[in-house]
Amino acid sequence: MGSLTTLLAFVFVLGVIIFFHEFGHFITAKAFGMRVFIFSFGFGPRLVGFKWGDTDLRVSAIPLGGYVKLEGEPEDHISENTATLGDGKDFTARPRWQRFVVYLAGPVMNGVLAIAGFAALYMVGYGIDAVLTDPPVIGAVEAGSPAAAAGLQPGDQILSIDDAAKANWEDALVAIVIRPDRTLRIRVRRGGEEKEFPVQSTSNSTQKMGQIGVTPLVRVGQVVPASPAERAGFKPDDGILSVNGKPVASFTDIPALIASAPPGPLVLQIWRQGSIFDVTITPENGRLGITNKTITKKLSFVPAVREATAATWNLVRQTFVILKGLVTASISPKAALTGPLGIAKASGDAARSGIRALLYLVASLSVSVGILNLFPLPPLDGGHLAILAGEGLRRREFSAATKSWILNAGAMVLFLLIGLVLYSDLSKTSWLGKYLP
Repeated sequence: MGSLTTLLAFVFVLGVIIFFHEFGHFITAKAFGMRVFIFSFGFGPRLVGFKWGDTDLRVSAIPLGGYVKLEGEPEDHISENTATLGDGKDFTARPRWQRFVVYLAGPVMNGVLAIAGFAALYMVGYGIDAVLTDPPVIGAVEAGSPAAAAGLQPGDQILSIDDAAKANWEDALVAIVIRPDRTLRIRVRRGGEEKEFPVQSTSNSTQKMGQIGVTPLVRVGQVVPASPAERAGFKPDDGILSVNGKPVASFTDIPALIASAPPGPLVLQIWRQGSIFDVTITPENGRLGITNKTITKKLSFVPAVREATAATWNLVRQTFVILKGLVTASISPKAALTGPLGIAKASGDAARSGIRALLYLVASLSVSVGILNLFPLPPLDGGHLAILAGEGLRRREFSAATKSWILNAGAMVLFLLIGLVLYSDLSKTSWLGKYLP
C-alpha cells in the first residue's frame, strides 16, 4: 500500500507541475493567435478528448505532465504532423518577441503555481515549529562532533558561515547541509563578543549532506498562567539549554528528562536574549507549564498571496545560492541534487502527511522546475530563449545548420546533467549507495 501511495503521489505532483507549465505555453500561444494543434494532459496514446477550434484537447495514457504542439514548431519526440498551413498562424512566422514570451510563459506559470500553492497552504492554515525562522542560536552540541571539537557551545548565536550572514536557522542549516566534508568558517556571538571558529563538516555515507553536530535552541512558546514555569519567571521566547545538566536537543526531550529525574526541584539552564542563567523549578504532575514555540499561519486571501510571493522568492533565492555552489564546486551534487527517486519518496511522504505537506511540496518543486527550464540548454525553454535573444542581438536568424548544432550540443549537456542527477539519486539509496563512490 505504501508503494502504491508513493507512485500515485509522484504521478500527481509531477503531473500537476508539468501540466501547469505546459498550460502557460498553451494559453500564451492562443492569446497571440497562434494555431495550437494539441494540448495534452499526459503523454502517449490519446485516450479521450475533444476539439476546441483548431486544438485537440486530449487526455493521454501516461499521466506524467503534458505537452503542447504548435503549428510550425520544430519537430521533437511527438510524432503528430505540425507542418505549417501557410495562413500566418504558425509559430515561426510570428514576431520574435511573441515567440520569446511563449517560451517564457512555462517557467512563469511554474512561479504562479508556487504562489498559488503557498497561498492555499496559508489560507488552509498550518502550524510549524518556529525554529527555522528564529535567529540561529545553538541549543545543543553533540559530544565528539565537529562543532564540539572546534569549540562551539550551547547559547552561541551563529552570525555568518563562510562570510555569508545568516539571519535564521533555515539559512544556517541550508549553508551547512550543502557544504559536506569541508572546513566552514563559522562566526558566532558569545555573550558580548564575536568569535570565529573553523569547523570541519562531515557527512553520512549515502546522503552526502553536511553536518557539524549542532541543534537549534528549543524556545518557549507560551507560559501557562499559575504554572511552575510562571512562578519561576519563565518568559515566552526563552531558550532551554539543559535540564539538570543534560542537553535539550528538542522540545520532546524535556518531558523525558523530567520523567527520568528524581522527584524534587530541577535546574534548567536558560538562554534569554544572549544571557545564560540557571532557574530552579519544581514540576507539577510532571509538567512545567510551557508550550513549544510554533508559528500558526492562517491568512485571508490578500495576505496569503503576499506571504506566498515572499516564500516563493525566498525559494528562488536559495535555489540560486545552491546553483552557484554547484558551479564553483563548493557544494556536493549529492547534497544538492534530487531526481525522480528522491521526488517520488518526498511525494509519498507528503501524501501520507496530509494535504498541507502535499501543497508545500508542489509549490517548492514547481519553483525548481521553473528555474530548471530557464537553463540556457536546448531543448529546455531557456535554450530557446537564449537562441531568440542571440538572434535579436544580431538582428537576423541563425542558419538551420547553426541551430541544429546548438540543439545537439545542448541536448548532450542536458543528458550529462540528467545522468549526474540519476547518479546522485541512486547513490542515496541504501542498497546501491555502498557500491557507488
